[in-house]
Amino acid sequence: MSIKFKPIRKISPTHPTAPAKWYAMAVGDGQTGLAELAAYATETSTVSKADILAVFEATFSKISKDLSEGRIVKVGEYFTLQMSVSSKPSESQAAVTPSKISKSRILFRPGKMFRDMKKLCSYEKI
Repeated sequence: MSIKFKPIRKISPTHPTAPAKWYAMAVGDGQTGLAELAAYATETSTVSKADILAVFEATFSKISKDLSEGRIVKVGEYFTLQMSVSSKPSESQAAVTPSKISKSRILFRPGKMFRDMKKLCSYEKI
């Protein structure tokens, strides 16, 4: 199976007066939910779907708690999650306070398994 993409035309934000150029944009091809992940794990192991869903729930709750405490969460060799913040500028170090934080994000850094998968992908234009 391949990753589908379509051509889209964009104007460069760094050169807004330049002519628009064409770029590849990945197109989603369905979704996989927690139930499907649990069903797959059930088929490939001796653990029940209910047990797998319970483990997922406990694991994701712990990940959420740790991220909210500023911890970096390393999920084996699969991926790492970490909080990141953006803030409004301040004139002094003392003026940088929590009220200056304008946005937070969760950074996802793929581990070896996902980086290796990316090397093996094929692509299909739709």
